[in-house]
Amino acid sequence: MRWYLPRRTLVLLIVSQLMAVLPTWDRVGLVLVAVNLFCLAWCSGICLGRFGQPPRWLLVALAVGGAVALGISLPGKGVYLAMVSLLVLGYSLKVLEIKAPRDLFALVLFGTFLLATNLVRYQSMAMALYLLLAALVQLSVLLSLQNTLPWPRLLKGMGRMSLASLPLTLLLFLLLPRLSPLWQMPDAQSGTTGLSDVMSPGDFSSLAQSTELAFRAELPWRPAGSSLYWRALTLEAFDGRAWRQADFRKAEEERASSPNPGQGRDWTLMMSPSSKPWLPVLDGSRPLSSGLVYTSDRRVLSKEPLAKTTQLKLRQGTPLRDKDSDAVLAFDQRLPQSGNPRARQLALSLRRQYPSDGALAQAMNRYFANPVFRYSLSPPPLGADAVDQFLFDTQTGFCGHYASALAFMLRAAGVPARVVAGYQGGQYVPEAGFYALYQYDAHAWVEAWLPPAGWTRFDPTAQVAPTRLSQGLSGLASNPAFSAGGGWLWQLKQQPAMKWLRYQAALMDYRWNRWVLNYGSGQREQLLSWLLGTSDWLPAALLFGGLLLGALLLMHWLTHRDRRQPLAEVSRLYLKGCKRIGLERLPGEGAEAYALRVAAAYPPLAAHWNHITGLYQRLRYAQAEPALVRELKRRVRALPRSVKMPT
Repeated sequence: MRWYLPRRTLVLLIVSQLMAVLPTWDRVGLVLVAVNLFCLAWCSGICLGRFGQPPRWLLVALAVGGAVALGISLPGKGVYLAMVSLLVLGYSLKVLEIKAPRDLFALVLFGTFLLATNLVRYQSMAMALYLLLAALVQLSVLLSLQNTLPWPRLLKGMGRMSLASLPLTLLLFLLLPRLSPLWQMPDAQSGTTGLSDVMSPGDFSSLAQSTELAFRAELPWRPAGSSLYWRALTLEAFDGRAWRQADFRKAEEERASSPNPGQGRDWTLMMSPSSKPWLPVLDGSRPLSSGLVYTSDRRVLSKEPLAKTTQLKLRQGTPLRDKDSDAVLAFDQRLPQSGNPRARQLALSLRRQYPSDGALAQAMNRYFANPVFRYSLSPPPLGADAVDQFLFDTQTGFCGHYASALAFMLRAAGVPARVVAGYQGGQYVPEAGFYALYQYDAHAWVEAWLPPAGWTRFDPTAQVAPTRLSQGLSGLASNPAFSAGGGWLWQLKQQPAMKWLRYQAALMDYRWNRWVLNYGSGQREQLLSWLLGTSDWLPAALLFGGLLLGALLLMHWLTHRDRRQPLAEVSRLYLKGCKRIGLERLPGEGAEAYALRVAAAYPPLAAHWNHITGLYQRLRYAQAEPALVRELKRRVRALPRSVKMPT
């Protein structure tokens, strides 16, 4: 890097590089982060005059070391991460090799492209605003190199250029046809549903600490919060401690199809990015959107991972009749040969009292209404016989503890049972008419096989903490015994101010996802039909071409008008001064020649007019700085209003 670059440009360059690389630090590894920080530190030293151009051997050592680190850490992490890591390495080193203005231009383009790669993984409104700010800083690097304007004028010019490009940006976004991607990057997903196909005691209590958005749902009706059960997984394999998805269910997912949705009420699931196939849906929902399948255990799956927030159409109707085979029902009665003897004894005791499976299931579910049971975010750890310890010793747990214990007792009494994992409740946002569900809304309940109804839902959490179902997990924040288990951070998140901020953020993020991220060909055709009465390609092409030409002309006018306006103002002030003097300018007479005639015609005014002439020439042929324009205006106003020229 050469000393002749302005110091302000160097400072902006450091800031722009830091902003471009910062979003990738959590993915590229410690070695690349260290290389980036080293290059930034060296660049800062150059800016302060402490260091000179780095030696060639140092650049080669950094490049080779970074490449070796990438070769060691990248295998198995996907194409996207490899590409971003190489970009970060090259971008970090390039800042130390600037030898001419063209290198700076290339570096700014490099940084802008690196910023754009973040949109593959992160598409939230907050990230979009951050990337926009970072792109403006990249633009300011070039502007600072082109002129020596003060900071306010520099920022004004940067904002003006951005506003000039806004009409063209909106036009391309609204009317340009969406093309299918030429390739896909399956390893670029970010975010998951938060659920796992394995449930151990305490898993759901850890999810309750997370305020990450899981999904949104647009329902044209308003069900009671206690009836909103969003099923995602059925867990049927039990090893004595953890519940897992059965292997035969995983095999079924491979051959699942989409049945006739039948009659029902349509609703929309706006699913956050997820690498998992399962989707949280209301019971009885069947898919309408393409790419979705339905399984025999009432689940809806996506054939492809969701790389971005996606709107999915579903229809809720009467659940299809359960058709599980005898082999499946026998599997759903299995328990380990030993373990949890007290829970087994309790189940057999209840069985003797309630011969009917339905009555037995109801009695077991009511068993948890006993006041000795407590609902807590921080249940004590459990040992080998987890169900026994929970039922008879600790008697404190979260939804996973209660669901696991009830399913175990049902199986011990000979009733087929399984655990269902999903979400319960949701925060309703009336301004937009949708439900927002977060990871802390994750929930587990039980389904028991009760002929002839089939699989029937039982939720022991409703017995021990009914507020959890009617008001959500945040409804328990006023309970000191419960909120104390969440720690100070969980209590802070449940404060009214924090919940209000989360509510407003959810509303803005919903609108961003619905109207920006999910703007596609369907919305484009609706817009064209509204504007033209048709969505045919010829009228659309004529409209697009006309608006494109208009946007380009507007951009040209906006970027050049301020270049013309100061010059026009300078000429107007100069001619106003000539009119005040009363000495007419001759055709083709220059400013200096006119000044000589003024000095000869009216000597007392010569010095004052010579100063006006100097200001005029500087503003007209050098740079129209606002301070000089104000000085010219003051000098012209100081001229006498009536000057009698000698004859």
